[in-house]
Amino acid sequence: MNKYLFLIAFPLFAVYACSSYTSEQKAMLERGSEVYITHCVSCHGTNGDGMQGAYPSLIKPEIAQLHTERAVKLIRDGSGFEGGMKPISLTDQELIEVVNYIQNTWGNRAEFIADISNK
Repeated sequence: MNKYLFLIAFPLFAVYACSSYTSEQKAMLERGSEVYITHCVSCHGTNGDGMQGAYPSLIKPEIAQLHTERAVKLIRDGSGFEGGMKPISLTDQELIEVVNYIQNTWGNRAEFIADISNK
């Protein structure tokens, strides 16, 4: 039970710890953390640090600054490598929220995206 409480409470704490976000952005990050917990935490960890040699860390400035299109494509289509990341079936809104969460948590900072139609 405590493990599940931690999985829910920690990402929410991370979202509210940064007071520089608007209330709308905080709500988006909270929803993104729920998507992350459901689909990503088992491989990338509660802190986004991954598992060395198996699953990559998401704590990288270049993830937040340069690779929004790549992140969207990777989540939608998977890595295409045997044993690599499998596609995740998300709505466009869930995809936007989880990308914003990854790109604005654990010290990552990027502009919030609101649309992925061109990505």
